[in-house]
Amino acid sequence: MTEPGGIKLFLDRSTNGKRFAEAVRRLFPDTVTIGERYGVAAAEGVPDVDWIRDATGEGRICIGSDIRIVSNVLELAAVVECSARFFLFPNGNMRVAEQIARFDGLHDAIVSAAAEPGPWVHKLTAGGLNHTSGEVLVQRLAAARRRAHP
Repeated sequence: MTEPGGIKLFLDRSTNGKRFAEAVRRLFPDTVTIGERYGVAAAEGVPDVDWIRDATGEGRICIGSDIRIVSNVLELAAVVECSARFFLFPNGNMRVAEQIARFDGLHDAIVSAAAEPGPWVHKLTAGGLNHTSGEVLVQRLAAARRRAHP
């Protein structure tokens, strides 16, 4: 099992707020936000595929709430091709306090899942982690590419 101190996280635009970042850092000190990495204003223009590649290249696990990351062809391709590991809140409408409580409540499961090689996505649900394997992500990518280029 990976120790919490060895887990490196990257918070995307949807989770890079100060309150959430501070709460996550209490659990996982090696946490970087997209705003810290690229600059707050510049972060808004960094394509998802770029920050996914950069964060994954540093061995970071991505945290976000934009569920489209697993259906948009370019973003899904980046997750698969970079062997990204991703924890996703199931929607972007959760209040920060709810995100913090959920993340804290799933701490042990997050630590356990972090040891798995990517690619994978775990949705952070009220009932626990909902795992989507790399195999399923590859299948989704192939299907999305077929739909985009029939």
